[in-house]
Amino acid sequence: MLGTSRAYPRMLFWLIGLTQMFLCMQHIPGFMKWLKYISFVYYGFRLLLKMQFSPDQQYNCSEQGECISIQESPSFQWISLNGGAREAWVLIVMAIGYRILAYVFLRRRIKLET
Repeated sequence: MLGTSRAYPRMLFWLIGLTQMFLCMQHIPGFMKWLKYISFVYYGFRLLLKMQFSPDQQYNCSEQGECISIQESPSFQWISLNGGAREAWVLIVMAIGYRILAYVFLRRRIKLET
């Protein structure tokens, strides 16, 4: 019984990783799609994209001088490259919140063992 209870956090971490990197969101069951919003990878990746690319950047310039904005490219249509403060605040709140949750659960576990 104790071995399976230790496997649940590992399995949850694994599922959070899968929702971010390895599966297309269209193929994830509906009851698991919310996991991306509690993952630091989701917000961290969005913040890194916003820091790396500017919506004003141009790419795919032709010889006639016509360029396409990077924001209009198919790769970036799902995210606005403006700002980044929201993601930074979410990451800060998650770091503090997850630390508090870990503290509470560890204190509870210690209390149950004594």
